[in-house]
Amino acid sequence: MPCQSLVYVSRSRLDRPHQDGEIDRIVEVSQARNAGLGVTGALIATHYHFAQILEGPQAAIEDLMASIFRDIRHDQVTVIRLEDLPITRFSGWSMAYSGTAGYVDRDMAPLFGHRPHLAPAPDSDRLVRLFKAFIAAAH
Repeated sequence: MPCQSLVYVSRSRLDRPHQDGEIDRIVEVSQARNAGLGVTGALIATHYHFAQILEGPQAAIEDLMASIFRDIRHDQVTVIRLEDLPITRFSGWSMAYSGTAGYVDRDMAPLFGHRPHLAPAPDSDRLVRLFKAFIAAAH
């Protein structure tokens, strides 16, 4: 079934001492909400950034992104890749997450300010590969 795939990065506004608990709540809520919307994906969190890939029906992706843009836990939400795919790459995962990955910050920082309607961000392929690696590790 065709789906839309969207990758975004954002700056985290979470306080460090409480960050892990808040991310656990984000994942729990996202897993239930995404499953109900037919959306799959994965989240990478560092101490300073979030990166998330969402795949599913276009209307559901648009609704989720509207919510994410309003979420005070994010700042500078930047869509770095938007494409149509024949099938989701993350079937079985309403929201995969495998813990904080601080070393990924260096891969996220250059992606802010990108305009996906021109072309996917050059480093977005690397980020998608990281998502796949995290999911493989979570199995």
